[in-house]
Amino acid sequence: MVLKNAISRIHLFLRKEYFDPDIFRALLITSGLLVPLVVSQYFGLALYGSFAAITSQLLLSTKLQTTYPRKAFILVFSLIFISIAPFIGTIVGPHFWLVVITMAIIAGISSLAKELGAHGQTLGLCAVIVFLLSLNGPHDIETGLYRMLATWLGGMWASLIMLFFWPIRPNLPYYTNLALPWEIGGNLAAWLADSPRKSESNDDIQKKEANLRTAINNVLPFLRKKDQEFFLIRRDLLKVVRASSRFGATMLAMYSNLENVRQQKLSGPWKYDLQLCFSCASQAAKAVANILVMGREKDFRHLEKMIKEAQVATNQLQQHLDAKAADLSSSLDLHRIVILLQSAVHYLQDAQLLLNRIREKRKQKQTQSTPMHYPPLSKLLAVSSFFKFKNVPLKHTLRLMILTAISIALFYIFDIPRGYWIALTVMVVLQPDYGTTQQKALQRVTGTTIGAALSTLLLIQLLSPGIYILLISIFCFLFIYLQQRNYTLAVVFVTMMLVAMFEISGNIDWHYATYRLFATSLGGVLAIVGAFLLWPNWERFRVRSILAKGVLANRDLLIQLQHELTAKTGFHARIIADRRKAEVANLSIADSIVRLKLEPGTKKQKLQLAQSIAFENNRLTRELTSFATLLPEFSKETSFPETVTVLEDYTDQLTRYADYIASEKIVTENIIADMPFRAASTIMQLPPHTSFEIDNPQLHVNTLALKEELIHEQINKIAATIYNLKKHVQALNLL
Repeated sequence: MVLKNAISRIHLFLRKEYFDPDIFRALLITSGLLVPLVVSQYFGLALYGSFAAITSQLLLSTKLQTTYPRKAFILVFSLIFISIAPFIGTIVGPHFWLVVITMAIIAGISSLAKELGAHGQTLGLCAVIVFLLSLNGPHDIETGLYRMLATWLGGMWASLIMLFFWPIRPNLPYYTNLALPWEIGGNLAAWLADSPRKSESNDDIQKKEANLRTAINNVLPFLRKKDQEFFLIRRDLLKVVRASSRFGATMLAMYSNLENVRQQKLSGPWKYDLQLCFSCASQAAKAVANILVMGREKDFRHLEKMIKEAQVATNQLQQHLDAKAADLSSSLDLHRIVILLQSAVHYLQDAQLLLNRIREKRKQKQTQSTPMHYPPLSKLLAVSSFFKFKNVPLKHTLRLMILTAISIALFYIFDIPRGYWIALTVMVVLQPDYGTTQQKALQRVTGTTIGAALSTLLLIQLLSPGIYILLISIFCFLFIYLQQRNYTLAVVFVTMMLVAMFEISGNIDWHYATYRLFATSLGGVLAIVGAFLLWPNWERFRVRSILAKGVLANRDLLIQLQHELTAKTGFHARIIADRRKAEVANLSIADSIVRLKLEPGTKKQKLQLAQSIAFENNRLTRELTSFATLLPEFSKETSFPETVTVLEDYTDQLTRYADYIASEKIVTENIIADMPFRAASTIMQLPPHTSFEIDNPQLHVNTLALKEELIHEQINKIAATIYNLKKHVQALNLL
């Protein structure tokens, strides 16, 4: 039994690392750093090994979410730019003004590279680092060429690792990203089956919701490709992804009702039935993920088996609910869970049908060749986006160029030891807004201080190169692993890693750590001052507009729900699109609140009210999504005129209050906490002897009545959320 549990845990760990590598990614980046260091040490070229190692590490750190051909395209052109940087740095190193101007240009290009995506910033930072390292002598052409070659070899080593599976599994990134939403949905169902504790659940449910949203957002660029191989099945693959979105939303919608049932501690088979339903749904969703990645026949058979078992388990839950009386509140919760489980099984069946269709299309020989659609070079490079400045404000790029130029000037004028760390700190720390810049500067200085103090221990006693390389590997792994978890602690380990790396590249003394600490502190101060004085972006002037856009995004989602309820089209793709827009708006609000919190001069009361509005708006998106999950269960014959009228009223209210937020008008209307529908317990008291122990025809009637009550219950939740939202808007505008 112990061995079986251990094997199961190992299997789950490997599966998690396959779809969302964490430890494996840290190990991979560490290997990218170590191999150039070991090779250069072996051949006695330690001075050039750091160029190759740093380039390899940073390239492997980029998260290129794209196909192998596009990934190779990006790596080739990026590596050309990065490799030229150390050659230029070596040549212009002795010339003050050339260094200052070149530094500003490279920093500006690196800043604009973020327009290419999240990977652009990392690639630009790599060019900056190797340029700064090359400012140290000697400054002859031969040294510059060697440094350029070392940088290129490091980049080629990283590219080899990143493209390793291209010849073996050329479409691996495509299908792995397609499968990830189903894998996350399966994990969510398994998590619900394990009866999570409420103290842990609220944070976990938000994280899982965010993970699902991110996975679906990441897969959309793949579905826009017009490759010949996927031309005939792209629409079916898109529908599979939509089914994963519906499945995940349905699982999330069951959480509150499931929590209510568990708190009641009902006697009977409920707990076992629920665990069985969620377990079968989880295994079926993961079978879909397996089919997308590997396409094995046994996975198709396993999917069919688990869908049947999920259907049987859901029917068993329905039968137990019909046969055994329960209080009205628990009955409503259990009926809602049954309805949503039936929808989840339906989405799994949709995925099964689509996957079988895709398999058949692949088996068929194409009688006509599908024309290839080659995107223009400008689209591949995304050059046009450089001039739109969606991700990077132009004034932030200009500010970065000025501050890095000042950093290099300070380095040269005052001959500061290891002064290139000033410019590098500015590059890493400076953000478009003041608050985030200040936070990151303090974290980096704190981490560097601790790391510098610990690094002196490495220099007290001279160690062998093998020991230093072992320490470098440990520090690099911890830096990568902790970078997104605890930035301050990650900086501690990167400082120790750099000290050990430069020790094997050339003997240094204990002053090196002190030099790094001084340069980092100076760079942090320069970044904070620059963010405050040079065209600062104050979040207090933008937050209202961002909040209003978030409310309007929910308004649009509500309008779409009203349309789908009237048209009886179920959980339509239009709902998925509007829900995604609302979720993106909520993310923008969350980022804005974080920036506002870090900004000096922010009033505590206004911040708290803005946080409350953000919380209620996010909750409203969730409640509207829960409402959407109920739509597929209603036939064409059913109609809800009262419900449609209520939704129209709430649409108007959201429009008005979005205007109140943006314009800062005082809310003069009375805000009444009045639910549109009475509680189910006051209007659905069944006769005591009938309960649910009645014939099937009566059961069907009662089930329809309960479905209508579920709609009313969900609208009451939406009404309560909108009421809280309006109260917070009123309080904010009174300040």
